[in-house]
Amino acid sequence: MSIKTHLVKKVARDSVFCTSCDNQINKGETYHLEEGVTEHLHSLLARKYCSKCYGKYGEKKLLAKEE
Repeated sequence: MSIKTHLVKKVARDSVFCTSCDNQINKGETYHLEEGVTEHLHSLLARKYCSKCYGKYGEKKLLAKEE
């Protein structure tokens, strides 16, 4: 069973790493966090993408990339 997800724009409270390019997203920077559309997606499973990768690939390609 797979959970339908989408990306939500967030501001990093701590440093995290982009799931796509592995670059660091520093505290205070904008990034895109994967969330479940109708179901809860645990934060340990949620993928995080930097704004650069989001701009380059878009939501559809990023979410399809690792399914």
